[in-house]
Amino acid sequence: MFRPSTPTWLLKHKRGTAALTAAALVLSACSSTSREERFQRECEEFTLNYCPQRKDSCQTLDSITYRAEDNSVHNWYVLNGVLDNDTLFSEQLKDMLHDELLGNLKKSLQLKKYKDAGVTFVYHYRSATSGKELHKAVIGKESY
Repeated sequence: MFRPSTPTWLLKHKRGTAALTAAALVLSACSSTSREERFQRECEEFTLNYCPQRKDSCQTLDSITYRAEDNSVHNWYVLNGVLDNDTLFSEQLKDMLHDELLGNLKKSLQLKKYKDAGVTFVYHYRSATSGKELHKAVIGKESY
């Protein structure tokens, strides 16, 4: 009785395809991180690569952090010069700052994936001399 054998190139092709499929599955499982992990990593990378970042003569962006517990991005600023003043932040100035932050947030295309995920944005302003938090602005998803 004659049994045709499977050509060796076909066997190699089948093994290669199986190995390639298995490798693709493993890689896709490894590379799929949660949204929270991705946001955390992106904030850490931004901080490492771009901070501290001088915004103007009186404020410096010190770092950006993401907290998965409450789905929030925290922008940490240090104030110096004329802005490094406990009594400066009147209610009127706080409202103006909030409106400016909200306007910038609404226009930002870079933050779209964060906004789509319903992230709360928190802006902390600390004194360069005392380290005390002078102001904190919170912008939730219902605002933007």
